[in-house]
Amino acid sequence: MAVENEVNIRHIRQDFPMPSGKLEVLRDINIDLAGGEFVSIVGESGCGKSTLLRIIAGLDKPTDGEVLIGGERVSGVSSKVGILFQESRLLPWYSTEKNIAYGLPKGMDKKEGRERVKTLIETVGLKGFEKALPAQLSGGMQKRVAIARTLAGRPKVLLLDEPFAALDAFTKMNMQEEILRIWEREKITTLLVTHDIDEAIYLGERVVMMSPKPGVIKRVIPIELPEDHSRTSDEFDGYRREIFKGFFGSDQRMSEFF
Repeated sequence: MAVENEVNIRHIRQDFPMPSGKLEVLRDINIDLAGGEFVSIVGESGCGKSTLLRIIAGLDKPTDGEVLIGGERVSGVSSKVGILFQESRLLPWYSTEKNIAYGLPKGMDKKEGRERVKTLIETVGLKGFEKALPAQLSGGMQKRVAIARTLAGRPKVLLLDEPFAALDAFTKMNMQEEILRIWEREKITTLLVTHDIDEAIYLGERVVMMSPKPGVIKRVIPIELPEDHSRTSDEFDGYRREIFKGFFGSDQRMSEFF
């Protein structure tokens, strides 16, 4: 029996028409996410990570294959799926609480909606900024609003499309810790796509390595880190080196980065 928030990606292929024929972007992608699991997909630009996320979200239709969520085939956009893009995409004329409320399910009782918004503001650490406009918030705070808005609809599956790529290094690490804390609390099935190897390791219970032209799954690595997810631990460094070598295949090249 299918779990409500498990995700099954079956034989996904995506081709795009080109003047000279067709461009194969994804080839035979197969991934299963257990309910409540956090999986990272890492790969360079052009490997089809974001395209795959759009297919899972129901924004694009694959050339072949299917995506199942809770045993039901994805055929379009669904309230079961929340997606967080790289840009926060907040409405500039809306306050924090109104931007979050924009993500509430249609028809929700007004009192329940206000309580939901209040809870989410506390969850993402924005108490005291309820009336602030996006222009009055830092980039990290805007991202917190975007996360809260995405969670407002109580999605069963959360898709993260390089959500922290535009942030400075310190804010990015803080937001990674924030999303990990929210995931541990909510246990939403979560799929992150990123080109940041450290981010993929820090957040994912498994790391899926993708290579481009066309996008295929190169390898899947289970991640087991100390409870504090320390970025300086031997375990973390071991995964970093394993993934780096998987992409570049050379200790000599790796020495340029470590």
